[in-house]
Amino acid sequence: MTKIFFTLFLSLIFCNSVFANSPFPQTKVGKLVVHDSGSYVIVVLKSPVATGEGCASSNEIKLNANHPLFKIMYATLLSALHGQTLIEGWVNGCDGREPILTRLDISK
Repeated sequence: MTKIFFTLFLSLIFCNSVFANSPFPQTKVGKLVVHDSGSYVIVVLKSPVATGEGCASSNEIKLNANHPLFKIMYATLLSALHGQTLIEGWVNGCDGREPILTRLDISK
């Protein structure tokens, strides 16, 4: 029984790098990069943001083309880029260096 508690204790101590859906603060879109693979769009932000996901890049987020709301989110990003309005949202996990965009908010 003590082995189970000891294992559970060690598991809880060493699992501090697990993240799930973290917010990122308001920023502006600096550039949209449509990747030639066709599987994602990289959103280059005007200022670095802390996402809490532990990804290498802090000024880029990735919108996957297989996201169920891809068309709406891409249109929103185009609008934010053109109008230089603030965006914020949520990311979940990393794909390569960039956090993966799961939710997008736009505000003026």
